[in-house]
Formats: sequence, structure tokens, C-alpha cells
Amino acid sequence: MKKIILGLVFVTSLGQSGEWAQPNRLTYVGVEKNRNYDATEPAVAFNTNQNKYLIVWEGNDQAANLAPDEVEIFGKLLNAENDEVVTDTFRVSFNGATLSNKYHARQPEVVYNADANEFVVVWFGDDNKNGMVEGEFEIFAQRINAVDGSLIGSAKRVSDMGPTANRSYDALNPHVSYNSQDNLYLVVWHGEEGSAASPLGSFEIYGQLLDTNLNEKGNKDFVISNMGPANSAEYNAFSPVASYNSRDNEFLVVWYGEDDRDGRVPDEYEIYARRINAQTGQLLGSDSTSVSYVGLNGDIARAAKYPDVTYNSLLNEYLVVWSADDSKNGHVGNEFEIYGQVLDSNAIEKGKNDFLISEMGPIGSNSFDAFRPKVEYSPLSNQYVVVWRGDDAVDGEFEIFTQRLDAESYVRLGKTSERLSFAGVEGSLLYDARRADIAFNTESGQFIAVWEQEDSTENQLEGEFEIFSSQWSDSEFVLNSTMTGSWYDSGRSGEGYILQMLPNDNVLIVWFTYLPDIADQAWILGVGKKYQNRVVFDNLNITHGGIFGEAFNPDDVEVITWGDISVEFDGCNNGIINYESEMFDYGYGHHSFNRLTSVNGFECGVTQQSDDTYNWLTGSWYDPSHSGEGWMMEYLGNNRVLMYWFSYDDVGNQKWFLSVGNIDEFGLIQFNEVSITDGTYFGDEFSSESVNVLPWGSVQMQINYCNSISVAYSSGISIFGQGELLAKKLSVIDGQQCNL
Repeated sequence: MKKIILGLVFVTSLGQSGEWAQPNRLTYVGVEKNRNYDATEPAVAFNTNQNKYLIVWEGNDQAANLAPDEVEIFGKLLNAENDEVVTDTFRVSFNGATLSNKYHARQPEVVYNADANEFVVVWFGDDNKNGMVEGEFEIFAQRINAVDGSLIGSAKRVSDMGPTANRSYDALNPHVSYNSQDNLYLVVWHGEEGSAASPLGSFEIYGQLLDTNLNEKGNKDFVISNMGPANSAEYNAFSPVASYNSRDNEFLVVWYGEDDRDGRVPDEYEIYARRINAQTGQLLGSDSTSVSYVGLNGDIARAAKYPDVTYNSLLNEYLVVWSADDSKNGHVGNEFEIYGQVLDSNAIEKGKNDFLISEMGPIGSNSFDAFRPKVEYSPLSNQYVVVWRGDDAVDGEFEIFTQRLDAESYVRLGKTSERLSFAGVEGSLLYDARRADIAFNTESGQFIAVWEQEDSTENQLEGEFEIFSSQWSDSEFVLNSTMTGSWYDSGRSGEGYILQMLPNDNVLIVWFTYLPDIADQAWILGVGKKYQNRVVFDNLNITHGGIFGEAFNPDDVEVITWGDISVEFDGCNNGIINYESEMFDYGYGHHSFNRLTSVNGFECGVTQQSDDTYNWLTGSWYDPSHSGEGWMMEYLGNNRVLMYWFSYDDVGNQKWFLSVGNIDEFGLIQFNEVSITDGTYFGDEFSSESVNVLPWGSVQMQINYCNSISVAYSSGISIFGQGELLAKKLSVIDGQQCNL
């Protein structure tokens, strides 16, 4: 915009709302630069009493009195304020005989109990105690003192799948949640029990309630899922995760599996959910909820897998996320992305159906994927954060990515699919980051993501996995009327955004830009709600059909749904915009932006605002007989006014004109050099160098009184010609008054 509106640009630094810290290596397992020692499968939970995180993982360590290749569970306490280690690495599990690599402990999960100030860690493994044998996998649990990481008692076996000492029956992939009302834990897993409900080779989801001493409560190893017909090994359920609903005292358990409902067949994987009474373990509802709908029923070429779930305590609902190669919106088979679905407290779908969260590589390419999402919710900022493993810029170079979502609208916030990890040499397929987890800090509002990663540093190499973390901190900036004005991306001069902060937390936005397929103008507009430092516009529109001038008829204007936008600020002068259009050619993306104009009487960071007679001019204006076109005005002080005119050409295509004018002593605003542009495209094809700024003509605006301006225009472009209009005030800025 600099080339269009000279002299109005504020010199500001680029910025964004909130940010992720640089990755921090947390573990140093075994001998440095030695592939025989790894830390993998991390999980994390937050201690609300002492502002600490517990990170747990599976691994082998020379310093832990382990045999070579013996895998056990380890942990470390981390100060949430500064990432400083509170305790050195401590061992959590002791499966099997000492110094034996025949027995292992794997895939830990962890939850925090604020009442007891303890953590509970669960895992699956084989053991030589109580008749168990090598290769017989069951679920175990261990209490941990949240102050110093010391073990409380010994590990307890949770599951009993099949006959004892029989390797054919297993319990795998545990997850643990905490019921804060009744001081109970729910442990869930997938297993094969050898019963009619779960014959050998058929996996179902099981659960067990535990008290604070890890004693079993209620029914033992109760069955949660019921996939396909009884006694059939062709239908299975895998990878359960549970979330606790504190309002209704329920758990929601989600998993992926195969079922025979509605014509579904074996090897057709979808996401399912089931409510559970958190006090008794009783199953609620008549059956599980089918959450995902990937492809057509009966199509085994598409799959939804590896779900996660979090509870929204403000709205009493859940967000379920998963990885799938869905068939919607141009995606193809084996193109896995992260999807989400909101369920109400009764596990009934609400809002957008199977909405897309991640964007790995170009749409329609199965060379790029997103896998194994994890999600957490923040009641402090009312947003979700999702993390996952994916490859984006280079096929096969897997890193950890994240996306924040507004919890009311599920609109993306911040950067689209922001990258968190930087494993090894950039562009190399030899280094991998994977197995992410996430936790929310209820004290600071931060999120922490943890993952396993190879690296290329002075003390780590390819094939050697360690645990890394990154923390996200939100901006403390709060929006008000002073954010009214024009904004632009300094790398995209020639397009921009107009924001007007209206009463009742409403915000009006107009994005003046270009078409994606023709080097000509377009404008997108809508009204959203502000919340803390952000505004979400979840129903923006684009228009078509109006005819400029005397032939204009409001009934000719077609309003077309365009898509969603979010804007976030970390200060007075910069922020970030994220967009996702329902119109395929516009696509999705994000831009950093800076302030272009500061509106008189609404200057950010100024304690004493200028009380100018013409401050009230700022706002949107229209001629009621021309509803569907209009003006956005900004009073800049010193009798200067910035005008945008959003209208059409002679065949119904959107056009926008702009100019800076001056108010004379009689209240006449002269816009002597009105400009129009063309020459570039929307999105990635945009080029500031290609923008043509062309003379349009002149506009005169005579101020009559607070709600009336007489407009006369004369264009040198024949299709626009000359004419007159009578403008009325359409919107006012919050706190604005007219003193004429």
C-alpha cells in the first residue's frame, strides 16, 4: 500500500500474536552420539499446585542399571516458568528381572491429581511377576510424588487380558484420565481378552477405574467398545483416549476401529466415541457415536486413525481430532491430514462436520501427510492447540507442526500449520521428529509441546532420539477502538485490510485485494467478534452483480459465502491474519501485517486523544438506494481523510477506488486523485511489483451534518462516468460521537 498512499505508513516491526519458543532439548540419554540409546514416546502433564511439568518417556539409559536394549519408563520434572530441570532423570518402571532385556515397558501416559499433588503414569509391558511371562503384555500404573519425582509405592498391574502366562492375549496403548470429583482414575487400553466379546485376535477397548491408591474400583476390565458382530476377529478397536467432563462427571472415550454399522466393512477405519459415568464406569447411551465419516461407507481405501480428545469446560463440549485421508475438498487417497469434530456433552456432533485442521503440502498431493494429532484446550484464552507429525516442504522430511483454533468457531488462529521442530539438516530425510504430546498450563496460559527427535549437533546424531519441547506464550494485548484503521503486509503492498471496531465487541473488516484467476480487483467483507487480542470472522462474503452508477440495483447484488478469517495482535501496530476460503481458488494461508493508518481520536497507546471536530467521519457510509456498495472513511487529523469506495464495474465485477483528500473551511472534502488498481492476483501469485496504480478520477464530498454527505464524482474511465449520491452513516466506531 505504500505506493498507493504515500506518507501514511507507520514504521513498525513485524510481529505476531503469541509465539512458540525455540525447541529445547530435555533428555541426554546414554552415551552422546550413540544410536544404541534413545528416549522416545514422550508424554507430559502439568502440576497446577507448583507450576511444574512432568515429562515421561520410554527409553534405555546406560546410567540406569539397564541391560543393553532394555526399555523402561523414565521421567523428569521441569519448571514451567523457565524450563529449568527440577529433578534429574528418574526411573519409573521396573519390569522384569534386573539387567534383563527380555522385559520392556512402553508407551507411557501421565495425568496429574491436584488433590493429592501426585502424578500417575501408566504404560504397557511384560513382566516376570505374578505368573506373567516374557511377551505377555499388560497395563501397569505408578504413583509419583509431584514435588520431587519420588515413586510412591510400587507399580500395580491394571489389566488382565486372557489367561495368565499366555502370550497370545495382550493389553496395549493405555491412556489415563482423572476424575477430580470422586478422586478416581480411568485407565483405558485396547486388548484381546479371549471372551465372546473379544476373541483371540480381536481387539476391543477396555477400561478400569482406580482409586487414589491405584486399587481397582467397580467392574474389572470392563468393555467399552463393541465393534462388529460378536465372536468376529475381523472387527477391531484401537488406540483409546479419554477426557474428563467435570460438569457432568463423565468421561468421553474415543478410539479408531472397524464396525459393521451402516454398511461398513472390515479394514474400514473410522473414529468412535462412548460416554462413561466417571463414578461407576457405567456405559452411557445405547451405543458408541460414529464421529468421522471418511469417504463412503464400505470404502476401505480411506481411513481415520489415531484420535485424541479434549474437554471444553466453558462450552461443555469436546473436540475430537484424528488423522485421515478424507475424500473432501480436493484431497486424494493416502493424503493424510488432521481433522476435527466438536461433540456436545451427549456426544452428538455439532458445528462444522469433519473440519480440516492441518495443511501439509499442496491439496491433492499424497506425498505430504499429517499423523498422530494431540489436542489441548485453554479456558483462559478459549482456544484449542493441536500438534502433530507431518511432512510439508519436503516429501519425507517429518517435523512437528501445530495449529491453534478459536474454540467458538473452530477457525484457525495464527500461522497455518506452524512448524515447531527443526530436526537435523534442513531438507534431509535422515532426521525425524515424531510422537508429539501437549499440555496446558492453567497458571500462565502457556502450552507445552514435547516430542522425540533426531538431530545433527555436537552431541547428537541421526538415528539417536531424544526428547525436545517448546512452549507457547499468549499475548497480553487487549483490543479496543484504537485498532480501527488500515493494515497491510509490508511484503504485499497493493492490498490490505480495513478494520473498524464497532460497539458491542463487533468488528467490521474489508479485505481489498484481487481475484485468484484474473489480475483484477476483489473485496471481501464481514463482521466478527473481538475476544482479548483477536477477532474471528467466521462468515465472510464476497459480492457480484451490482452495476456502477445510475443503473445500480440492490436486487442485482449477489452475496456469496467466501470463508473465514482470524486476526490477532500482539501490540498497537502489528499482528497476523489467517484465512481459509470455501472458494477453492482462494485457498488458505496467513500473513503478518502492520498498521498503515492511525485514525484521529482513536490512536493506540495514546492516553489523551485528539478531540477534533471531524473525528466522527471515520466509519462506513452508504447511499440507501445503493445498498451493496459504499465507502469506508478514516479521518487522519489535520483535515485529511482517507476514502475507500467499494463498488462494481459495468458488468457486475467488484471494484475498489481510494484516495486521500482534504476538508476545506466549508466542509467540502476534495479527493482530486482517486486511484484504481489491477495487475496482480490473490494469494501466492500476488506481486507488489505487478500492481498497476491507475487514475480513476475525482470525488467531492460535501458534509451536510453528522449523518449526511452529498457525493459527486467524475471519472475519466467511461464505464464509471459522472454522477451524484447521498451518503448516510452505516456504522460508528465504539465510543465515537459527532459534535457538529
